[in-house]
Amino acid sequence: MTYPDKEDIQAQAIAWHLRLDDENDAAWDEFAAWLAADPRHNAAYEAVHDADLALNPAIAVARQDSLARALLSDAAAARQGGAAEKRSGTYVIEPRASPRRRWMWPAMAASVALAAAGTWVIMAGVGQQYSIVTAPGETRSVALADGSRIMLNGGTELVLRKSDPRVAELRSGEAQFSVHHDAGRPFTLTVGSQRVVDVGTVFNVRSSTMGLQVEVAEGAVRYEDGTIRLRLNAGDTLRASGDRLVEDRRPPSDIGAWTRGKLVYRDAPLVEVVGDITRARGIAIELGSDLSQRKFTGVIQLDGDNAALRRRVEALIGAKVAETGDGWSITR
Repeated sequence: MTYPDKEDIQAQAIAWHLRLDDENDAAWDEFAAWLAADPRHNAAYEAVHDADLALNPAIAVARQDSLARALLSDAAAARQGGAAEKRSGTYVIEPRASPRRRWMWPAMAASVALAAAGTWVIMAGVGQQYSIVTAPGETRSVALADGSRIMLNGGTELVLRKSDPRVAELRSGEAQFSVHHDAGRPFTLTVGSQRVVDVGTVFNVRSSTMGLQVEVAEGAVRYEDGTIRLRLNAGDTLRASGDRLVEDRRPPSDIGAWTRGKLVYRDAPLVEVVGDITRARGIAIELGSDLSQRKFTGVIQLDGDNAALRRRVEALIGAKVAETGDGWSITR
């Protein structure tokens, strides 16, 4: 079996980058099929998007090639009595839409790539919202058109806009945001009635039945809830549940550690630990009610198979972790 070389794949990625500029919904089914056909396609497309400015010369050449092909086609049609328009010896080609529209689409490309990889993506239509949903045990990375990146943990639903990569909504679960700062257009994340506004940062947000948790790894964010406005700097954490706000501090290096394959805790209730393991590994865990508020401090490495992880968790938390028909059971 022969495989296309790297240059061919890059050329295809550039071609898709140009084609999606036309904002043609019909192209998306074909684009999704192209992404699914080879795991290298998504990486190539993201590279084209991320290096858009550097690739301007190549894109310009591709556009010229496209125009040249159109001229040849029109000339052939003219020779055959076709309807190609000719004025003073020059074939007229309608100008393309402004290239700035291209920036509206790479964020969508990332979500389509996720669909090909197993994440459900729900799209309402051009200019509307779309959702990226991960199952428990599944993580996904999304590159936005403005240069920002979002890492979704398992069991998460994130809503984005096709037309505005600076607005997002976390409906459930956990995500880490590495935001490209733009003082004129701050990135805004909505979680229920609450908002987290970027002040140039990397931050982690979790939404669960226990409430909202915001942790800042780099830079700063502004937390808003009605008349409340709080600035959180690197290392600051905030838990919001109902009218109760709890501020704390932790090493910035511990924030979002799940993206690096580990969970880091300091006096965290086991019910929170169990929820994090379920989110990260997709393991349904039944926790004894007498253990839910027991505190845990330590680091849980998420590598290895489920059996190895079960033994590791059992030793770390000092409780019995048994396999059940559909997951684990944790008792004294």
